[in-house]
Amino acid sequence: MKKDKIKIGQLTIFAAVFGLVMLLLMGVLGNLGLVDLIRLRKERVRIQDANSQLESENQVLARKIYRLKNDRQYIENIVRQELGVVGNEDLIIKLPQLGDQPDRE
Repeated sequence: MKKDKIKIGQLTIFAAVFGLVMLLLMGVLGNLGLVDLIRLRKERVRIQDANSQLESENQVLARKIYRLKNDRQYIENIVRQELGVVGNEDLIIKLPQLGDQPDRE
């Protein structure tokens, strides 16, 4: 009978230790465990960095929109650069191309 009590006591201790180990493993590796927490923190940092970059781009675009709505010189500059439009007061100088040189005799 003493051996049975020892075996039951050992079995109880084993079950308790096993249960604690399982709880520890679930806490570290489980759905809401330590590994998941670390992954979520890294993801949050990545999202915050992306958000900061988007905010910066948004500010640049907002400035461009404001200037396009309110700044005539800015609009004129863009038209000249992108479309090659010449203004009224611009001086146009045409240079001959390399192959178009007149013959000198």
